[in-house]
Amino acid sequence: VSMEEVRADLGVIAGRIDQQYPGRTTTLAIHRATFLGRPEERSLVLGVGAVVLEAVGLVLLVACANVANLLLARASARQKEIAIRLSIGGSRWRIVRQLLTESLLIAFLGGTLGSIVAFWSVEGIVPFVLAHLPMPGASRLAWNVSPDLHVWGYSLALTALTGIVFGLAPALHATRQDLGSAIKSDGAGLMGKAARGGMLRSTLVGVQIAVCMVLLIAAGLLMRGLYLAQTVDPGFEMKGITQAQFDLPSQGYSAEKARAFQRELMARVAALPGVDDVEEARVTPLSHSFLGAGLTPAGETESRQFEFNVVSPGYFAMLGMPMVRGRTFTEAETQSDASVLVVTESTARKLWPGQDALGKTLRGVVPTGLQWEKKVYQVVGVVRDSQASHLGQTDGLFFYMPAGPEEQDRLQLLVHSKGGDVATINGIREAARALDPNLIVGVSKLADNLEAWRAPSRIVAGLSGVLGALALLLAAIGVHGVVSYGVSQRIREIGIRMTLGADGRDVMRLLLRQALRPVVVGALVGGIACAAVSQALSDALYGIGSHDPIAFIGVPVFLLGVAFLASYLPARRASRVDPMEALRYE
Repeated sequence: VSMEEVRADLGVIAGRIDQQYPGRTTTLAIHRATFLGRPEERSLVLGVGAVVLEAVGLVLLVACANVANLLLARASARQKEIAIRLSIGGSRWRIVRQLLTESLLIAFLGGTLGSIVAFWSVEGIVPFVLAHLPMPGASRLAWNVSPDLHVWGYSLALTALTGIVFGLAPALHATRQDLGSAIKSDGAGLMGKAARGGMLRSTLVGVQIAVCMVLLIAAGLLMRGLYLAQTVDPGFEMKGITQAQFDLPSQGYSAEKARAFQRELMARVAALPGVDDVEEARVTPLSHSFLGAGLTPAGETESRQFEFNVVSPGYFAMLGMPMVRGRTFTEAETQSDASVLVVTESTARKLWPGQDALGKTLRGVVPTGLQWEKKVYQVVGVVRDSQASHLGQTDGLFFYMPAGPEEQDRLQLLVHSKGGDVATINGIREAARALDPNLIVGVSKLADNLEAWRAPSRIVAGLSGVLGALALLLAAIGVHGVVSYGVSQRIREIGIRMTLGADGRDVMRLLLRQALRPVVVGALVGGIACAAVSQALSDALYGIGSHDPIAFIGVPVFLLGVAFLASYLPARRASRVDPMEALRYE
């Protein structure tokens, strides 16, 4: 759509608004903006993107620590070669540059392969995200996320940076040695070459485990929250209920014309096969639309901030929200715009603890209709708490008002039917089209609103789970590699210990104790770090605290079990070596 077409269409709408409100002149200001320029989509996409980007960064850290450990082992195996180079006049920094060049080559090979995989996999990731992102209009958007020069440049810079940073420590360690001992060394020392670089290797293993712990606990929290969100009872009925949303004032409807349209549409929808009830509401449940007002309870001077909704008398019965005290609105109150309210249970408890809320009053201005007047509103009913406004929240101050004549141009329809959802949706669309072919009407299942609340948690939990599993795999490979390398460098030591009387179990306990020490330290550090940062996930968690004991106990036990298994296999092989063969090992 061109800017000229947009300007022409908006000009028509502006003219209708000016006709509805004499003396008003609407000025159009049109600017080009990206999809992320809209606050709702920006907060959702950037929020999810930030979490995923942080998780990817942590996985990258685990992978780099793994590669650094491999480079350290490779440098230890070449210590005699490096010592000879240094002894015949080679500069330490020249050898460091050589080792860094080798690490950069590995980094660029990995970066190139990863970029190729990313280029092809993005075609599958975007449909996955859109499929789990039920935002209005999202399925019609063409999201171009193909890598451009900026992305390739960023990838190249990140590859070079990681190659230098994680290749530098092994290179410096390999060139910092006693030349005489290194040249004479044949691995026959009691500790062999395993002792050299042991602290750095253990530190890198601890870093991998700590980062893996953070990722897995975060993924565990998100998955627990997602599971509870999937099984939540929001406190109102959704099955068989369809919502029809439209904006009559923006289509040029006057207040009188809107009331007539609303009456006729409700009559036509009520006559559809299978439809047994039609109700009205200013805001449909969990629609990400919120109404607010400041009211002051009688006897107080400070106003309280409330959320509210404007509904028809049968709204509560349709949604299965029982009245725990008092009654709903009468038709007479609805037609006369009576100053009556129905409050939620939690609102009644907060405002009038230990008292009967019926008959209590609130004074203030509620932004409804065309004229906003300060009134005194009386409570006539108390309805059971529900999560009709925010999923996971029932304790906010909330009240309902009757949908009077002044509100008819802003009300949405809720339709309960025993027939299929598809038939009802099509019937509502046809009824609206018959009355006004140009009216834009959004018709969907009420349950779709709940899915929209679950979408961010589903995306973040799914991607975090995948990244956490990848980090776990890398950490397990790293632990297994370090223990296997340590065993290979201590064969003669193991042979001597067994010759002096140690049995296979003693050797296995020794190796496991030394292998699991950095694992336990890393797990403790990771658990503490996750306890500190998990509060940042609180907005994405439903039904659980950010320090959920199941995640903080189950994940460490699982991670330590995987690390034990990764250490046990090479330790068991070492416990079965023949002492005589071990003593002859070079």
